[in-house]
Amino acid sequence: MKRGMRSTGKLFIFILLLAGMAFAQSKDVRKGTSEWDNGIYFWKSQDGDFSGRFDGRAFINGAYFFENKNKLSNGTHLRKARLAIKMKLWKNWRTEWDMDIAEGVVEIKDMFLAYRGLKNSEIKFGHFKVPFGLEILTSSRYIAFSERAYNALAFKMGRRMALQYAHWGDHWNIRSAVYGQTFDTKKDKTKDETGGGFATRLAVAPIQTSQLVVHTGISAAFTNPDDQANTVDFKSEPETKIGDTEILNTGKIRNTDYTLRQGIEGAIAYKNYHLQAEYNFVQVKRLNNLSTAHFDGGYVYFLWTITGESRPWNKKEGEFGQLIPNNEKTGAWEIGLRFSHLNLSDTKALILGGRANNYTLALNWYANANMVFQLNFTRVETSPNATGNGFVGDDQFSYLQFMTKFFF
Repeated sequence: MKRGMRSTGKLFIFILLLAGMAFAQSKDVRKGTSEWDNGIYFWKSQDGDFSGRFDGRAFINGAYFFENKNKLSNGTHLRKARLAIKMKLWKNWRTEWDMDIAEGVVEIKDMFLAYRGLKNSEIKFGHFKVPFGLEILTSSRYIAFSERAYNALAFKMGRRMALQYAHWGDHWNIRSAVYGQTFDTKKDKTKDETGGGFATRLAVAPIQTSQLVVHTGISAAFTNPDDQANTVDFKSEPETKIGDTEILNTGKIRNTDYTLRQGIEGAIAYKNYHLQAEYNFVQVKRLNNLSTAHFDGGYVYFLWTITGESRPWNKKEGEFGQLIPNNEKTGAWEIGLRFSHLNLSDTKALILGGRANNYTLALNWYANANMVFQLNFTRVETSPNATGNGFVGDDQFSYLQFMTKFFF
């Protein structure tokens, strides 16, 4: 652990030196300005061809479990500790360099180069999220609950080496990508990287007024197993990382040919009310005449921002953006209700990963554009086959969870 912390410290110093050198270099070549806008500090050249910003975020969370038949670990956790540098270069180019150092372990996040020289379009190459779903793609800074819902935890594909084309208009956004595997933490010259696939997502907001936004979308992703072992697995914690207990777990599904993920999504934002729902369906096609396995999961939630704020729709991303408080002294207050469901069992395919339903009540305080405090109370109901990590299924329990987010 000490060794990991030393390497983390060296990495942090290197990032600061690199940023300082880049800033000093740009200062010598072109005059520029720096600004603070909605919680973001950025610098830019006077002609607008160059700009840059830091994206730092630290999330601290904890949970207390009201247990029934299972022993679950109460505690606190450094959920995220990220630092990124985002740049616009030569007007039409975008780059991002993003790392996470939570728990003293360096993890690669977004690492890409993008070209925006075509009207309302972007060509991106590097390591980033595959275009699938709404909850998965929404930044962790913007999500209204302490953790993403079951479907996003179980069916995410993570960031992958990919080539993506995106195109958008005022009321729609479409993006498609071909992708390989995630970046390995160490080189492996013997592994044949067979994983990869392609994905596409279409998001449409046909109604956009000052008081009403209607959003809908569909997405699909075809993925090969990551190596020649032909195995995949799906698993999820009960919407909290505290205890690191993946109560729903299919285990390794062998003889996998490919997986097909499909998703539908929708949202209605009216004034300071926000209703959103999403459902994902997953098929695991298998070799040797074995039955195709089917899994599914989704959520529906309702948000009421008591102080009157709303989330804007971002046409370049096809997602909802950050909630910014109208009053910097009192901040913004919000109440949320969410129901989520996950089914990782298919009796015909002889895979019993378990099922669960969660009911969550949330209270959020957006103190300002850089700080969010979240408190969630969640009730969990599991099926008899929810036995991942030694968990005893057919259980009902609750927990109280907090998440403190600060970012810049």
